[in-house]
Amino acid sequence: MKVSSCTLDCPDLCSFSVEGDGEKARVRGNPDHPFTRGFTCNKGPALLKRINHPDRIVHPLLKKNGEFTPISWDNAFDLCEERIKGFSPEEILHIKGFGYRGVLAKASKVFFNHLGALEVYGSLCDEAGCEAVATDFGTLDHNDPEEILNSDCIVNWGRDLSRSSVHYAALVRQARKNGARVISISPGGDGNPAFSDDMVLTRPGTDRFLAAALCRMIIDSGKANPELAACSKGLDVFLQQIGSHSLEELLSYCDVSLEDAKMIFRAYRDCSAVSSLIGWGVQRYVHGAENVRYINALGVISGHIGRSGAGIYYNISSSRNFAPWALKKKVPPQRSIPLQSMKDTLEQREMKVRMIWVDGINVANQVPDCSSAAALLEETEFVVGVDAFMNDTLMRCDLILPCALTMEREDLLGSAGNNFVNWSAKVLEPRGEARSDFEIMRELGSRIFDNNPIPEAEECLHRALGAGMIDESLEEIKQRGFARGKWPAVAYEGLRFGYEDGKCRLPENLSQPEQSSSPESSASCFSLLTLLRRNRLHSQIPEDEQQGLPILYISDSSPCLCGLSDGSRALLKTELGEMKVVLQIDPSIHPEAAIIRRGGWMKHGHSANPIIAPLITDMGYGAAYYSQKAWLECL
Repeated sequence: MKVSSCTLDCPDLCSFSVEGDGEKARVRGNPDHPFTRGFTCNKGPALLKRINHPDRIVHPLLKKNGEFTPISWDNAFDLCEERIKGFSPEEILHIKGFGYRGVLAKASKVFFNHLGALEVYGSLCDEAGCEAVATDFGTLDHNDPEEILNSDCIVNWGRDLSRSSVHYAALVRQARKNGARVISISPGGDGNPAFSDDMVLTRPGTDRFLAAALCRMIIDSGKANPELAACSKGLDVFLQQIGSHSLEELLSYCDVSLEDAKMIFRAYRDCSAVSSLIGWGVQRYVHGAENVRYINALGVISGHIGRSGAGIYYNISSSRNFAPWALKKKVPPQRSIPLQSMKDTLEQREMKVRMIWVDGINVANQVPDCSSAAALLEETEFVVGVDAFMNDTLMRCDLILPCALTMEREDLLGSAGNNFVNWSAKVLEPRGEARSDFEIMRELGSRIFDNNPIPEAEECLHRALGAGMIDESLEEIKQRGFARGKWPAVAYEGLRFGYEDGKCRLPENLSQPEQSSSPESSASCFSLLTLLRRNRLHSQIPEDEQQGLPILYISDSSPCLCGLSDGSRALLKTELGEMKVVLQIDPSIHPEAAIIRRGGWMKHGHSANPIIAPLITDMGYGAAYYSQKAWLECL
């Protein structure tokens, strides 16, 4: 048995035990890992199918006359060197995502930062919530996941425990067996009933109003945290904000009954230790950071933070156990391009972009209004893509460099959900001529720079462990497969927060509900939620799984059905365009929401992102996907 680790963008960071080689290999959860505990989600074993899939690109390809033809690595590097040296750094744009994480995965950012190229900023995922937590508490932290087992109540704000964070789900299940009560709050369409004692359906994007209502109920009951004034700043403004709305008004905004609100209120008031789990969807609204901030405030107001079994779980930095292995050069503001609106921003620049390098992201598919991103690639003189499948991005590239995948390359990773770092060993040989992203960038660095900014891999890994958060050496981590970071089990213990004064900050604003203007062609709109799949991460979906029309899940109580029913073919429309879907009725979904699973490819008509506007969150310059309003028309 060999030990490796998943490198997908998931907070669980599963440690793998791998048996066999090549197509006969088997992947299981590492039974010796304290958090993985011998099991993984369905996405783990599916990585082997991805590695061995017949459609995988395993040789460099160059586009000639609209067709891709094989090219040697030497010729590919010669071409990249010629173009990079022939262009000004300000004519080169680097677009990187989190297709895989790790210490060595940062090589392309180091390379293009030292080159002085344009780089993107903004988040497609969790940054609005991360900034919200850091604003409230001074640091981005939460209790050790095992502390969930010390809770007598768990309130789940929007995390789909059936499709993500399977080890958190296992902890919730165990806590429930131990007697803890679980309350799940969401717009529905998830698998949380199997994990919950109570379900509360909310209007999409309105968590801040429910949390504000609960804060008001706790304060009015006289059961607020007795140390509230001493441990927080901004209390007067906060009380003014929640006091400017009646309880009935707050609950009407989130469409939650007084009975359900009282049930949640009693849990926060009466239970000795409440853990609040915040899903990575609560922040994907125009007021997403506010949603997170009011849930945080509820934890502080009720006193369920900074104690064993009582904490707020959102995210931690996956890099917090590591030191940077290369110094980052300061980038002038004019060289930072917003990811959500690249094409519009670049068109306003006097110096045009002539080369784009894309790695770790299917950018022509995943960003809002992705048709614009696709057009940007098509209009650019020379585009290089580092990936493994002919997705919506690679088909628009001029040069494709095939990358090694998980278990075909080595790396050291941190988790965004627990305190472990894992060694992702190379236990399989890369297929064909595929090379690791790190090897590609190091070779290119040796050609472009007099002093290569990318050291040997071993040197990078040793430097990364210089942060002092891991006691084990690199060799010990490789041998064991993991190590635990030196973080306290309880974050913000004793209500001491990360600011110099030790106090948390309460939110200053409570924004009005987002207005939904109905189009003339429809009686009303719904929030279009592009939610996580169970078996695939984002667009890492085989093409043979994208046949027929994509499914739109919608409530039978939706006022938008307009005579349509289960199995009906329909047009899903927004102000940006339309796509064909087939309807599937799901009564568990809020009537003002509809769900399409994310990641489908444009070329198969399965991506909703071409019709989702590039709306921006209130913090972190995140993509507010879920604030997109849509409607249906008969096909």
